[in-house]
Amino acid sequence: MKILLFCHLGQIREYAEYINALQQVESVQSVFLTMGQEEYELGREVGAFDVVKDILPEQSELDAAEKEPSIACVALKELEERIGSTFVNRDILVDRFFVAQPLANVDRKSVPVVWNSARTKAFMYLIARRLEEEIRAFGPDFMFVETSFAPTRMAWRLAREQGIPAGGFMSVRFWPGRLYLETGIGYDWQEAREAYREMMERPMEGAEREQVAERLQKVRAERTKPAYLQTEHARGAPGFLKRLLAMRMFSGPGSWLGSQARTYTRNPKVLPRRVFLPVAKYRRYRRGLEAKRYLFQHHTPFDEIRKKKYAVYFLHVQPEVTVEGMAFDYQDQAQTLRSILASLPADMGLVVKEHSPMLGYRSSELYSELAHMPGLTIANTHEDSHQLITHASVVVTLTGTVALEALIYGIPAIVLGSIYFDCFAGIYKPNSLPELQRLLSDPDKLAGATDEDALRALGTLLRASQPGNPSRVDVTAHEIDPASAKVMMSELKRICHLS
Repeated sequence: MKILLFCHLGQIREYAEYINALQQVESVQSVFLTMGQEEYELGREVGAFDVVKDILPEQSELDAAEKEPSIACVALKELEERIGSTFVNRDILVDRFFVAQPLANVDRKSVPVVWNSARTKAFMYLIARRLEEEIRAFGPDFMFVETSFAPTRMAWRLAREQGIPAGGFMSVRFWPGRLYLETGIGYDWQEAREAYREMMERPMEGAEREQVAERLQKVRAERTKPAYLQTEHARGAPGFLKRLLAMRMFSGPGSWLGSQARTYTRNPKVLPRRVFLPVAKYRRYRRGLEAKRYLFQHHTPFDEIRKKKYAVYFLHVQPEVTVEGMAFDYQDQAQTLRSILASLPADMGLVVKEHSPMLGYRSSELYSELAHMPGLTIANTHEDSHQLITHASVVVTLTGTVALEALIYGIPAIVLGSIYFDCFAGIYKPNSLPELQRLLSDPDKLAGATDEDALRALGTLLRASQPGNPSRVDVTAHEIDPASAKVMMSELKRICHLS
C-alpha cells in the first residue's frame, strides 16, 4: 500500500505511529510532505517515513507570484471549476494562520500584514501545483491529512479529485476502544449517517441491543466526558513559567531564538520573532489571567441557574476547524449568542459555559460582552455539563458532542454547523437564521430524543466503528497496538478497494 501524508508540526509523531504500526501488518510505502525546515527535520528524525519532502515555496517564488497576481487567481479559479466547488477564499478564511490568529490571545496588531490577498493566493497556487505534482508522481492509494488548514484542505480536495481517499482515524464518542476512518473534510462520518438510516430497516436485536442498552445506562450513570477533558489540556493556558520552558522557547513555529521565526514572510504557519519573545508571552499570560479572574467573578452558581427556564450554549475552542470550518456562518460566537438570546421567549434565559481548555486564552472583552447581555447567565466553568444539560429546555451548539449528550438525556438539541449526528432524532439542524429563530421561539414544543432514539444513536456509533484505538485518543500521540493496526489496515484496504 502506498500512503501519502501531509500534516502540521504537532501531528508528525502521530502519523509516524500510524506508519510504524501499519508496517507491522504488511508492506507500506510512505511519502511525507512538509511545509518548512522544522517540520522536514522532525519528519526525518522520527524515522518512520520512506521519503520526506518539503514543498514550502521558496521566498523568490512567492515574491514573483505575488507580483503577477492574475496568474494565481486564474489558475485557482480553473481549479475550482475542475473540482466543482468555490472553496479557495473560504478555506483561506478558515485558516487560523492566514488570519494571523494561531491562538485566541495573540494580538493581531503585533503581526505584520504580510499575507494579503495577492500573497495568500500566490501561496495557495504554488502549494496546489506542488501537491498535484507529488500526487501524480507517487500515485498513493490513501492520503493521511487533517483538514484543519487551507493547504491541508487543498490536499484533501486534490486527492479526492483524483479518486484517492483522504482523511484519518478518529476515536468514537461514548465508545472507548473503538475507531473509525474519517474521509470527509470535517467530521462527516458518512458510515454513521448510513448506519443511522439503515437502523430502521435492520434494528438491533439480542446481544447487540443488550450491549447498547448497557452502554446507555453506563453513560448516564457515569456522565462520561470526552477523553481530552481528562488531560492537562483541559486546564487551559499554561502558566508563565511553563511558557518559558526550553521546549516551548526553541520548538514549534513560535521559536523566538531560532531561524524558524525569520521565515514568516514565506510560511504562513510561522509568526515573527517578536510575537514569541518572553515579554510578549508575559503580556499574553497577564491578559489571560485577568480574563479568567473576570470570568470567575461573574459565575452564577448552578443552584440559582436551575430555578429558571433556560437554554444552554457551551462555548467552543476557537480558533478550531469545528467552528471556522464546519460552522462558518456562526463562527462569531458572541454574535451567535446574541442571535440565540434574541430568539428566545421572554420567560427563558440563556446560560453559557466556557470550555475549560480555553481558560486563559480568551479575552476579558469577550467575557465582558457576554456578562452585559441582558438575559445571559455565565455558568461556572467547572460545572458538570451533564447537570446543565439535564435541567435545560434546549441545548444549542455549533458542532459539539454536547448535542449527543442532550440526546442521551432526552433534551432537544440544536446544531448550527455540519456534523455527522445532525440528522439524529432529537437534534435539529436549522438551515438559516430565520429557521433558528423559529425553533427557539418556543423551545417547549421541541421534542427531545426518546430512549429508543438514544439506543439508535449509540447503536449507530457502534455499528459504524471498529474495535481499536487511534494514535491520538486525547491530545497525545500513543503507540498503536497490533490488533488496532490490523483493523486500520483492513479499513484502509476497504476504503481504497484493495483486496
